[in-house]
Amino acid sequence: MLKKRWAIVALAAVAVGTAAPPAAPAAAAPAGDRPTVSDAASSGHRVTSTTVPATGAAAGATPTPGINAIFGPDTRVPVTPTTAYPASATVRLTFTGGQCTGFMISERTVATAGHCVHSGGSNGTWRTNVVAYPGHDGTTAPFGSCAAVRLFAPSGWTGSIYAPTPADPAYNYGAVQLNCTIGARTGWLGLGYPSHPVTGSCTTTQGYPLDRPGQWASKDVVRAESTSFFYVRHPFVGGQNGSPVFYTPDPDDWCPTRPPLVIPCPCPPPPPCVCPVPTVLGILASGPYGAGPGATNNIVTRITAPVVNNYLQWR
Repeated sequence: MLKKRWAIVALAAVAVGTAAPPAAPAAAAPAGDRPTVSDAASSGHRVTSTTVPATGAAAGATPTPGINAIFGPDTRVPVTPTTAYPASATVRLTFTGGQCTGFMISERTVATAGHCVHSGGSNGTWRTNVVAYPGHDGTTAPFGSCAAVRLFAPSGWTGSIYAPTPADPAYNYGAVQLNCTIGARTGWLGLGYPSHPVTGSCTTTQGYPLDRPGQWASKDVVRAESTSFFYVRHPFVGGQNGSPVFYTPDPDDWCPTRPPLVIPCPCPPPPPCVCPVPTVLGILASGPYGAGPGATNNIVTRITAPVVNNYLQWR
């Protein structure tokens, strides 16, 4: 049994100062739409993208408030060294006015939340000056940085080109294609989706919160699930948007047996890494909002077959 007791969520605004890398800029605001629980229309996964000019560094950020969604004790722990896999494949993403987290899925592509590449809806805009820093330790970028040359998101997130439509949070995922093959040095994470319900399964996430420097990780169980989402109580702070969520080995055996994952594309990191490859089953997208389990949990965009198919195209 899970031995932790959780308090009611407390939401608090946090001011973030202006800074250019390596200091942390402001977070991308998560989508405000209520999560949908019905099957997402396949047409919403139609690919949209934009080509962007390569740049060497992100612009300085304008201070904006961030949201904390921490249930009970803050269980985040620092990840060190960030040069070790899978921390090396966890990416700090900066862009004009904000910051997110992402993770390498090939030698040149970063997966992340949709709102980290496009503000959402047909009236939204693509992010600019997007730069990736794999394995950033809060002070230095041990693998250097790479700039975006193309951004991808599904049409369900970017909206219809024929009539004004809002972003649908069921499609809150995207990708950044880089101007270099930095993933050949950092490794990358696998992608998969469960073939059975996963509620109660142990998970880990790691990313770049704005309230502290460097990379941080936490563990929690899946509290509930729907067709498009998992609901968790990993501590969530702005900047962690886009963080990978993957199964955690359970030495204490207090989690149910993990359901198997369907892995259409085994994508192990390149040599010399011989460590186990985490398979990502969700992307941390936002703090609580809306009704149902999304009102009292943090929200993870679920990896599904259409999501994997798009990521395979974007690799």
